[in-house]
Amino acid sequence: MTNANDAADRLGDVREGMTVVDALGEELGTVAEVKLGDPEAVTDAGQEPGPGGDDLIGSAARALWSGPDLPAQEVARLRRVGYLRVDRSLAKDLYAAADEVHRVDGEMVRLSVPADHLVSG
Repeated sequence: MTNANDAADRLGDVREGMTVVDALGEELGTVAEVKLGDPEAVTDAGQEPGPGGDDLIGSAARALWSGPDLPAQEVARLRRVGYLRVDRSLAKDLYAAADEVHRVDGEMVRLSVPADHLVSG
């Protein structure tokens, strides 16, 4: 199991412009944005849909999110643990959570998951 502090430390080593490679060795693109985690961010714990199917906590998480339209649970998780956004020139950007960063080698970020496990937006 990945230690949250270790994941945050690895994310702290990531800089914009670094090359991102997935767990299968496929080059995905470059880091376009890095956001460190916010333990005070709205979490998905205890969220139940309110009247009309809208959940207020999810709405609050999305209101503080400047990225693409993603499910509230993903937004809350990314904000809480931290993330990097991978710019792919001919496809939608990908979002990797801090705990999906395996290691940083020089100017390369190596992820612990394949690209199809990442959130796109």
